[in-house]
Amino acid sequence: MRENVPGEFPFAAGVFPFKREGEDPTRMFAGEGGPERTNKRFHYVSLGMPAKRLSTAFDSVTLYGEDPERRPDIYGKIGNSGVSIACLDDAKKLYSGFNLTDPKTSVSMTINGPAPMMVGYFMNAAIDQQCELYIRQNGQEKETRKKITDFYKKHGTKQPRYQGDLPQGNDGLGLMLLGITGNQVVPKEVYEKIKADTLCSVRGTIQADILKEDQAQNTCIFSTDFSLKLMGDIQEYFSKNDVRNFYSVSISGYHIAEAGANPISQLAFTLANGFTYVEYYLSRGMDINSFAPNLSFFFSNGIDPEYSVMGRVARLIWSKAMKLKYGANDRSQKLKYHIQTSGRSLHAQEIDFNDIRTTLQALYAIYDNCNSLHTNAYDEAITTPTEESVRRAMAIQMIINHELGLAKNQNPLQGSFIIEELTELVEEAIISEFDRLTERGGVLGAMETMYQRSKIQEESLYYEELKHSGELPIMGVNTFLSSKGSPTNIPGEVIRATKTEKEYQIKMLKDLHKTYQTEAKEWLGKLQETAVRNKNLFETLMETTKYASIGQITNALFSVGGQYRRNM
Repeated sequence: MRENVPGEFPFAAGVFPFKREGEDPTRMFAGEGGPERTNKRFHYVSLGMPAKRLSTAFDSVTLYGEDPERRPDIYGKIGNSGVSIACLDDAKKLYSGFNLTDPKTSVSMTINGPAPMMVGYFMNAAIDQQCELYIRQNGQEKETRKKITDFYKKHGTKQPRYQGDLPQGNDGLGLMLLGITGNQVVPKEVYEKIKADTLCSVRGTIQADILKEDQAQNTCIFSTDFSLKLMGDIQEYFSKNDVRNFYSVSISGYHIAEAGANPISQLAFTLANGFTYVEYYLSRGMDINSFAPNLSFFFSNGIDPEYSVMGRVARLIWSKAMKLKYGANDRSQKLKYHIQTSGRSLHAQEIDFNDIRTTLQALYAIYDNCNSLHTNAYDEAITTPTEESVRRAMAIQMIINHELGLAKNQNPLQGSFIIEELTELVEEAIISEFDRLTERGGVLGAMETMYQRSKIQEESLYYEELKHSGELPIMGVNTFLSSKGSPTNIPGEVIRATKTEKEYQIKMLKDLHKTYQTEAKEWLGKLQETAVRNKNLFETLMETTKYASIGQITNALFSVGGQYRRNM
C-alpha cells in the first residue's frame, strides 16, 4: 500500500513504468489578444518540437461566457490576460496549422463556467479540419469555395478571415471552412464518419472544474447544480462516443493554492472534489471504468517540502480508493496530472530571482514524474510574458530533462528517507482533512458554510504575515536585499490587446449573428427545451455551437439553468 515499482499499483513512483521518450512534458500556457495573436505564440513555442502541447488562457470576457461588445465592463477586457474566443471561427483560427487529430498534438483549455461551449467549439473545429482534409484529398476545393461564396452572397455578409500573415509552421489547416461547417459542404454519411473518427482521436483536456471555482477562483456563471449536470452530460457524451484521449475535467488544485492554500489543503480539497465528481457520475448510472480514465488533475508546485511528494501522494490515495472502494480497473486507477510552477511565489522585486524559484519547482515536478508541466516566466509577476521570457521558462524544463544527469534516472526519489517520510506524513494529513470534510456533510455540504473558502483565506493570511514579518525569508524581497533596497520592477512593456483586435472581434460577431440568425434561434430554443426536459445538453450543444456565439448560449441557458449566486 506504500510503494512498488513505477507503473504498478499503488503507482507511488509513477503511473507508467517509463517516461514518454518521444516528447517532453512541456505544456506552455498562452493567450493574448485575438485568436490570431495566440495562434502565432502557439506556433512559436512549439516550432521544431516533436509534439505540440498547447495550453490556452482565455480572457475574462470568455471565462464569464460573454460576447465581446462595447459595454464599458466588457470592452476593456477583450483579449487582455487571455485570448478572446467567442465562436467556432475563433477556435478554428486559434488552432489553425495544428492537426488536432494527430496523436502528437494535445490541447488544454483553462475555462470552467462556459467549458461545455468551449468543448463544442473545439470538437467542431477538429471535425471541420478533417472535413477540409477530405475536401483536399478528393479535389473538391473549387466547388467548396464556390458553395461558401454563394452562401455569403445570399446572406449579404462577409466570410471571416485570418487577420494578418500566417506564422512560421502554420500551413493554414482549419482556415478553408471559416464561417461554414463541414456538414454544409460534405455528404452527410461522410461527415458522420469523420465526426466519429475525430471524437475518438482528439487529445487534450478541458478544465471544467466547477467545485474549485466556487471554493477559490470565482468564474462561476451557472448555479452549481446546473454546472454539475453540464459536466455529467459532457462525460456521458464522451463515454457514449468513445472519446478516450480527451479529459472531460481537469480537477484543479492550482487555483486553490494561488488563492492562498498550503500544499496539504490544496491536495486534500482537490482530491475530495475529484471523489465528489466520481460519486456524482456514478449516481447518474455511469460505469466507473467508462469515465475515470477521462479525469485528470492539475496541481501547483511551490517551494515547500510537501510539494516534492505532491504527485506521489495523489497517486497513492487515488489508486487505493479506485481499486478498493470503487472496484475500478487498472487504467482507472492511474491518476495523471499537470503541474504549473507557483505563480504566487513570483515577486516583482529582484525579478530575475523568479527563474531560480521556478527551476527548483520544476525539478520537484520532473523528479516526481508529472505527466505534463508548465514553467512560469519570470516576468509573470508583473505582465503577460514576452517571447524572450517564455523561451527562458521553456529552457528550464529542457535543461533539466536533457542536460541534468540525475534526471536521466527514471525514478531518482524512490528509497530516499525524507521522501518516504514526507509521503507518509502528507498522506496522513490529507486523510485527516477528508474527515473534517465528512463531518461537514462532504464537499458540497462544506461549501454551503464556505468551509473551504474560509480555510484558504486563513492560510493565505498566515503566509502573508510570515512574509511580512520576515519569519519566512524570501531573497530580494524581505531579506538579502540589494544596495537599492527592494524596489519593484516596472515592466518596459505591458502587453495588451490592440483596439484593432477588439473592434474586429465585435464586428466579426455581428456578422456571425446576422449570417446564422435563423439557425442560432432554432438551436438555442432546442437547447433550452433539452434543459427543461433534463436530457443530455452536450449533444444539443455540439450542434448549437456551430451557429451561436458563447454569449448567446450563456444567456439562453441562464433562463433554464439559473445564474450563479454565492452562498453568504
